[in-house]
Amino acid sequence: MVFRIERVNHLIRQEISDLLRLEVKDPRLSGLVSITEVETSSDLKYAKVFFSFLGSTEEKKEVLSTLVAASGFFP
Repeated sequence: MVFRIERVNHLIRQEISDLLRLEVKDPRLSGLVSITEVETSSDLKYAKVFFSFLGSTEEKKEVLSTLVAASGFFP
């Protein structure tokens, strides 16, 4: 079961990274945003997504709010 969750985490991380790189055209996400890790619950209902961003604290806050606002776009 653990291997399955790790595989799902990897696939979700990869898919979100691809969506950010290829589909999302928001200028607030123009910097280097990397999806570093995904943790899903054991029942696969919830996922926690971790990201990193190179920039100032103000820019990081803006990127976070933009990602939260765009969360409905991600599957």
